[in-house]
Amino acid sequence: MTVILPAILLAAAGLLLLLLRLVNLKRDGVALGVALGGLAAAALALALIRPPAWGLPYFDGTVTLDPAGFFLQFVVFGATALVLLLSWDYIREGGWGMTEYAALLLLATVGMVFLIISTDFLSLYVGLETMALASYVLAGYARGEGRSFEAAMKYFVLGAFSSAVLLYGISLIYGATGTLNLIETARLLPTPPGKLYLAGMVMVACGMLFKVAAVPFHLWTPDVYQGAPTPITAFFSIGPKAAAFAAFLRIFSTAFGTTAREWSILLGLACVLTMVAGNLMAIVQDNVKRMLAYSSIGSAGFVLLGLLAQNTWGATGVLYYLFAYLFAITGAFSVVLFLKTKEYGGERVDDFRGLSRRHPWIAFAMLVFLLSLIGVPGTAGFVGKFFLFGGAIQGGFILPAVIGILMSAVSAWYFFRLVVNMYIAPEEPETERRGWPVVLAVGVCVAGTILFGLWPMAVTRFLLETPLLAR
Repeated sequence: MTVILPAILLAAAGLLLLLLRLVNLKRDGVALGVALGGLAAAALALALIRPPAWGLPYFDGTVTLDPAGFFLQFVVFGATALVLLLSWDYIREGGWGMTEYAALLLLATVGMVFLIISTDFLSLYVGLETMALASYVLAGYARGEGRSFEAAMKYFVLGAFSSAVLLYGISLIYGATGTLNLIETARLLPTPPGKLYLAGMVMVACGMLFKVAAVPFHLWTPDVYQGAPTPITAFFSIGPKAAAFAAFLRIFSTAFGTTAREWSILLGLACVLTMVAGNLMAIVQDNVKRMLAYSSIGSAGFVLLGLLAQNTWGATGVLYYLFAYLFAITGAFSVVLFLKTKEYGGERVDDFRGLSRRHPWIAFAMLVFLLSLIGVPGTAGFVGKFFLFGGAIQGGFILPAVIGILMSAVSAWYFFRLVVNMYIAPEEPETERRGWPVVLAVGVCVAGTILFGLWPMAVTRFLLETPLLAR
């Protein structure tokens, strides 16, 4: 019970919000307070779980809290809390209702928690669908906006298809091994692996590659990111993606770890295509949300490098990069939201013209976030990429690592278009000043990006000295 207590507290807070809506209590401040309180209680409950409980199977081995799961739960809690702050002005101005919105975010976070701690295919799939169903609604939450409705429909149709592929792959794995437990799957794997197992493994890989927006399963990402409400786009960029990568790491390191030779070619190809396609397609984007969407696709390729490496540095790189990405991508979308004047304003590259003269602090913050996304030393993003590329080289995947370094250089090309507009371009369009929650979120993200870029050992010592996954 202790291991799932954070999820129980989040679910209770979400249900309480729905009850408040049922009795017609529509005060947005109360809803925000309940949601943030639920997240704080869940984080405290997680922090109080002592290391002796880590790595032990619970509920017949369906869930396990290991250091990787412990760490990534804090990442998704932080992502949800920051998105709630970003949403304060946005939801109130749209008149869409904070109570149901906060409840959906908390229920999506419950799904993410189970996705992170599951060591059984069945509980993992239930967590995935809990997260996905809430996400579909959140993508279309801007009622009356055509692009928001389009984003929700595309996300739902393609997400349902990918879930079906994943579930069919799980059924084939079960047919080949007779178990749904990830650890038992590795132990009961026939030698050599049969065609049934290999087909299931490929289908599971395809389903998970869709969830992390890897090429060629990425086509939904730009449209969904552009059409969804901006705070939800920030949420999609890190929360569900971090949870999906946690499941990806657990499946391929634990259940499929003994057949790395069979799946490394598939993941290696997806990794290279994702890094190259994501960053090259971002170059031609004029809409900042689409640019960040393609950058997010490229970043998924970088994380796949860590999965491919199958060593301590690679796993550390996956976790640290997701941690660093939380601050950089959420901060970047916070600035986009700060510049929003009406409807979908503040999304074009030209909207950043003269930002350094109108709001020098916000322009500096955006510069910090872009440098972290590129991977410039002194930022948290650099540390994450250092471990990812180092792990890939240690694992013998030198060519993908070199391609990743080159694509990081390419990302500097399109991100510095924003820098030029902020600091050099003369035009200064009018923008509306946002409320304190957005400014607070920007400040937290700047502090995290710089602090953990200059003092990474605060996190990496824990990741490097601890066996990250339960075996």
